[in-house]
Amino acid sequence: MTDKKLLSHFAPVFPVNDIEKTLEWYESKMGFTTQFTWEEPVTYAIVRRDEITLHFALHKDLSTPKKPHTSLYVFVHDVDALFNELKDKGVAKGKIFDADYGMRDFDITDINGYQFTFGQNAEEI
Repeated sequence: MTDKKLLSHFAPVFPVNDIEKTLEWYESKMGFTTQFTWEEPVTYAIVRRDEITLHFALHKDLSTPKKPHTSLYVFVHDVDALFNELKDKGVAKGKIFDADYGMRDFDITDINGYQFTFGQNAEEI
């Protein structure tokens, strides 16, 4: 086994049934910017905020997930600041909490029904 790092980064790809609405929501509500779109009309897009990129692929026959589940856990540098920002935009509707596993977390559900958990190690706060 080598000590050379083999992994660089990841790109979660979320199927959505309306990319234009998804991009608008992520820009206006979550503070992301659209980094890339493919084809016209758009069938694939990438948004970015800080070091996080999310990819969306058009799937016309997609139905919204029946119940929320964590689709992605995002580690952040200042969970309270992000929570307050997203709460002011009406995105974070629940409460921020200190979890028994040592993280300070909150959840949001995006326009497509995907749940994201944002968290920071409680010892870093």
